[in-house]
Amino acid sequence: MIPAIGLALFVVPSCARSPNAPLVNATPDPPRQAVSQPIVIVDVTVIPMDAEVARAHQSVLVTDGKIAWVGDASRLPQTDAVVVPGAGRYLMPALIDMHAHLHAAEGYPYKYIANGVGTIRNMWGTASVARLVASVAAGATEGPSIVSASPGLDGNPPQWPGTIMVTAPESAKTAVDAQRAAGWPFLKVYTSLSPSVFDAIMAAARDAGIAPIGHVPLAVDIRHALVSGMRSIEHLTGYDRAVSRRHNCCIAGWADADTTLFADLVDATVTASVWNCPTLAIDVVLAQQLPASQRDIAIGNRRAFVRMLSKRGAPLLLGTDAGIGVVAPGSSLHDELREFVTAGLSPYAALRAGTIDAARFLGRDDLGRITVGAVADLLLLQGNPLLDVTAAQRIEGMVLHGAWIPKSVFVAP
Repeated sequence: MIPAIGLALFVVPSCARSPNAPLVNATPDPPRQAVSQPIVIVDVTVIPMDAEVARAHQSVLVTDGKIAWVGDASRLPQTDAVVVPGAGRYLMPALIDMHAHLHAAEGYPYKYIANGVGTIRNMWGTASVARLVASVAAGATEGPSIVSASPGLDGNPPQWPGTIMVTAPESAKTAVDAQRAAGWPFLKVYTSLSPSVFDAIMAAARDAGIAPIGHVPLAVDIRHALVSGMRSIEHLTGYDRAVSRRHNCCIAGWADADTTLFADLVDATVTASVWNCPTLAIDVVLAQQLPASQRDIAIGNRRAFVRMLSKRGAPLLLGTDAGIGVVAPGSSLHDELREFVTAGLSPYAALRAGTIDAARFLGRDDLGRITVGAVADLLLLQGNPLLDVTAAQRIEGMVLHGAWIPKSVFVAP
């Protein structure tokens, strides 16, 4: 059982309830149930995420970790499943954090489960992460599913422990093939790679059939990276230097950005079909390093760029960069949702980036949606997140890989 210590994140003060929030359900939720026990959530409003709809009076039957039936509550097939009352509440897919760094000290899996995260894309592979991936997949460890990138491939000197240094183009194939052989589904590229080594890694990745993701190296132009095979770009790296009037990088690059350059870069991104994981919320924190006069400008420019990416159809991913000591694991994904909405995306578009679109990036049509055959990772909410994205944090209970976890598990008596 998940311990209750430190999991008051599920407690929602009554003053936080919006005027349109449903009344508290009069029928108590059942106790915790194992994945082996079928459950049915009855008469709930379903937000399937494959369309911007909220379907009232639905029931969802879960068996063997999968969604077995979805439909009108009045047509629910006869079942001996444990009943979770849904009246007045909303059901959506669990969230996916597409940029996190897993460390034992940050409380995996409890902080992620308490915030409704059902899947994590870990962005730096280690031996301990590989063991954790296998343990969760086997059911030996309870927690969000993990998809992990390889250790970072970077130049010399290394910036992080476990870096795989690639300093010559002729070394690229060996380094890439080793990551593929180790079983990592994604190849992490990092900041200090030279242009020639970057190109050699991209070519080796294509040959090996492993998708490169990560940072656009400081020495590589963003337009070149877009056409070289990058599958996803993290933190808007590369765009910062391209728009900065002084060629600054990181948050400083957005403080002196020439906004007239945004449109061409966004169009190039759309043409290349490259995904972006902007990690807006962490840069709000990092912007505090700037002079006060520049902070709001930098934050506003990053939001404006993400808004333009979304409006022009460039695919986006919801991610936090939690695990490096700047933002909190789990709860920061809700900060990111709010940042997406503040940037100008609709709540539905923001939620898509952390559910069905994230699943599409991962090649999973059985994840991030509520449909028959999908993995039963579900959030039971007190409020409609399509109207107010903060409702995604007002979690009444969670179905994780088919196992029912009521809010009471996370709240100390």
